[in-house]
Amino acid sequence: MATAKYSLKNPVERRRFKLALNALSDFGWAEKKEQYCDYRLDGTGAGGWIRAKQFTNGTLYLEASDENHLSIMTSLIDSPGTAPKSVSSTISATKTTTTPQQFVAGKSTGLINISGDYIGTDESGKGDYFGPLVIAGVHINDEQAKSLVAVGVMDSKKLTDAKIDSLVSKIYSVVGEEAIASVELEPTRYNAMYAQYKSSGKNLNHLLAWGHATVMEALLERFPDCKQAIADQFGNERYILSQLQTRGQAIHLQQTPRAEANIGVAAASVIARWRFVQNIRVLSERFDMDLPLGAGPHVKSAARRFKMRYGESELSNAVKLHFKTTAEL
Repeated sequence: MATAKYSLKNPVERRRFKLALNALSDFGWAEKKEQYCDYRLDGTGAGGWIRAKQFTNGTLYLEASDENHLSIMTSLIDSPGTAPKSVSSTISATKTTTTPQQFVAGKSTGLINISGDYIGTDESGKGDYFGPLVIAGVHINDEQAKSLVAVGVMDSKKLTDAKIDSLVSKIYSVVGEEAIASVELEPTRYNAMYAQYKSSGKNLNHLLAWGHATVMEALLERFPDCKQAIADQFGNERYILSQLQTRGQAIHLQQTPRAEANIGVAAASVIARWRFVQNIRVLSERFDMDLPLGAGPHVKSAARRFKMRYGESELSNAVKLHFKTTAEL
């Protein structure tokens, strides 16, 4: 079973989504009562089933028999004004066919109206105390975008690490190894670069911009005719542009919050997360202890154990030193 969760607090958006579901003519619909729900819709057809539960607190919970059927519903969330007439048209349409500034519950979906080949970039590890910072990029064309949607690629934050592992080989199969690039800053190099940027009055966003620009340049060497790129907007839009070299300065770069709504960026997020987790596993084996993800209390406890076992001088080889966690150990 595949699932997804959204927040739809606006009554207009709730009604719009319910109407869009009912317009999917390939499904037979049954509306059922469920506690704490405004409605529950169950649809059967097209070789599977889908279910939507709109809770009174605004949470919209989606369930489906598989990732392809789930994408039928999530595509309606990303383009709430669209009510497809058949499942086939929904599956064949990529997210790039909607208009740029769609909104769900008052927030931009991040979806950009783009056609033709482009490079999508995303990062993983930025908010994790242990482990590296990984920035990945994927070059895709229109046909590959459809294939990536069909195999279930989406924002890595909506996927388990097990699901991500299973998707990586599919992404490589669809786009090819040459269409994927990454920059992986293991902790020692990350800390050195961060200190260098800090000493010159710059911050983490400048380091991120360098990583995104480096990945774009690597892919542009392989696909010199590509003229478009999409990246998450993590700071001033000029940050990445200022880091791009000759090839990169000739492309049209679009930056937006929640850029993972675009399938190329979503694919990059999957690759980045996969490489980050792989690196964490290597570090855990190297130091013979389980290094947790994130930056919460359990991470601080693990960092204290690490410091006691290996000493303060070894921290720079395993953690991102500028996190406030370091001062709290």
